[in-house]
Order: sequence, then structure tokens, then C-alpha cells
Amino acid sequence: MEILKRFGIELKKDNFQEAAIYGIACAYALMEKQISDYLRSFNLTPAKFNAMMIIKHIGKDKGLSQVQIGRHLIVTASNMTRLLDKLNKEGYIERFGLKGDRRVNLVRITKKGSEILDKVWPGYYKKILEIADLLGREDLKQIASIMVKWCNRLGEK
Repeated sequence: MEILKRFGIELKKDNFQEAAIYGIACAYALMEKQISDYLRSFNLTPAKFNAMMIIKHIGKDKGLSQVQIGRHLIVTASNMTRLLDKLNKEGYIERFGLKGDRRVNLVRITKKGSEILDKVWPGYYKKILEIADLLGREDLKQIASIMVKWCNRLGEK
């Protein structure tokens, strides 16, 4: 609970609901900082990296629509447009029209985008493992099970 106090969060005894919510938020913030620090050296943000990974690995050569990318990232259309504009300007993605439907633009990774992902991935994966390895295997299995259950229940609401 000491780490939560650092963020100005004082929990009352036996308030496990708040401890769970604030604990998750705190863990996320600390993990994102470490990942952001790593990606910054490649001039990437977690949002850019995640979008490029989806475009490369789900879209492959055929590409994905902006709507499809947004669904995978759980972001609004306006945020997705800005993010894709930045990635396009940096040469990491390209947009092209869908044959037979000019209203739909598809997005695919460029050679430059694919190369930067290949360069970033080993260190990114190492960072993820370093973060996860702070807990033991059994703790991680338990957390994974609980989080999947919680996400499923939240998604049903």
C-alpha cells in the first residue's frame, strides 16, 4: 500500500474494492511509463506502436480499415484519424482505397514501418518479460485468470 500513498491514495482498512481498482491503475501507470521510456528512444509512443503492430500483423498485406484498427485499439474515430495521420506523415503506414468502394480507405504498414517494428520488438518483448517477472509464475497465472474474468464481466455490462 506504500506505493499508493506515493500517489496520494490513502486506503481505509479492509477497503479491498478501492485497493483493487487503484492497484490496477497504479500498476498500469508504472508499466506504461517503463514501456513509454523504452519506445521514446525510437520516437514511438505506445499508441503508435500498438497501431502499427495491429496494422502489420492483423492487416498484413491486404490492410485494415480505420474502423477495424480503432476496434482493436478501443479508441474514438477522431483519435484514430490523428494517430494515423502522424504515422502516415512519418512514413510508417500508407493509405489506399478499397477497390469497388471509394468511401473506404485501407491502411497497411510500409517497409519503413515494418523495419522499425522489427528493430523495436526484441527490446519491447524483453521489457514486458522484465515487468512480468517481478511476480512469480503462479501469481501471474492467478492475475491473468482474474483479469480475463473481470474484463469479460465488464464487457457484458
